[in-house]
Amino acid sequence: MKSLGIMWNLIGQFKEDVLSDIKQRAEILEVVDLNLSDRYEEFVRKIYSVDDIAEWKVDKKIETMFLSSKSRTVTIVIMDISTKETYFHPYKKRLVFTNLENLKTDIRERYSKLIPVYFFDNIFHLTDDEHEFNADFEIINNFINSIEQKQKVLSLEPKRKKI
Repeated sequence: MKSLGIMWNLIGQFKEDVLSDIKQRAEILEVVDLNLSDRYEEFVRKIYSVDDIAEWKVDKKIETMFLSSKSRTVTIVIMDISTKETYFHPYKKRLVFTNLENLKTDIRERYSKLIPVYFFDNIFHLTDDEHEFNADFEIINNFINSIEQKQKVLSLEPKRKKI
């Protein structure tokens, strides 16, 4: 299954290490650095609007991201990862893909010790399913187009289902 990861600004210095960790569990299809400049906060809010996350948590994530790094660049990673096994996630109250959850958790745990101010999920975001992948993919491409970045636009097209 295709999944989309976002390395938030505060782990930019560990980018190659994180990519190496991902390569051990998934096939990396594309990597794009995106300088969000003064639209960083707007971008984070749009990405987390797809999830059902309390606003105070998003506020805290943004606050710690700004405290930890002056960089406003994120790294987008498109990957293909096995989703054969699932388990019931007690906090999400639904089935999740074991490999995706393990990858997210392991990266967050490893790198949380290496940054100045850690708050849950302010290091790495990873889409859980096709719906979230498509939504985040669209947000990212719309963002790139709206700010007319002279950066590489993601070239992968997610599968679109007709309604």
